[in-house]
Amino acid sequence: MSNDQFKRLDPKMVAAKKQEGVITLFVYGLICLALLYCTFQWDWPMWIFVVAISLTIASAPFDIYFVPRWTYQRWRYCISETSIQIEKGIFFKRKILIPMGKIQHVDAKQGPILKKYGLSTVILSTAAGSHEIPGLAEETADSIRKEIEKHVRLDDEQV
Repeated sequence: MSNDQFKRLDPKMVAAKKQEGVITLFVYGLICLALLYCTFQWDWPMWIFVVAISLTIASAPFDIYFVPRWTYQRWRYCISETSIQIEKGIFFKRKILIPMGKIQHVDAKQGPILKKYGLSTVILSTAAGSHEIPGLAEETADSIRKEIEKHVRLDDEQV
């Protein structure tokens, strides 16, 4: 399959990933405050707090800017009559080929952040494990589920 047949995730996925990054940084901040409290309350070494706050500050641009953009740019998927291909990975690229006949279950999930942006994640389950296609518009996710169901039903009839 050529690269022009591959589809990308929904562009709203960038905003959803940014919001996830902000929430992650908020949790890191709470952990740093807890470490600061422990440092003054029980005389913990100050270097623990300094390392934690340094890592939090260093991770901020990655969680909010780089990772959301890289995720959107690197994720691709292609659905044909015989298989589903997924290409993903920021630092370590993976190419996954899932034959239609091996798919046992197709599910769509949606957390609160994805729901806010009208996105869903399609989960493809096989005997060997499960694979996800995140950040799809709800309509796209439903059409993918129906398309896979149609192809899997054809494979069952051919057997």
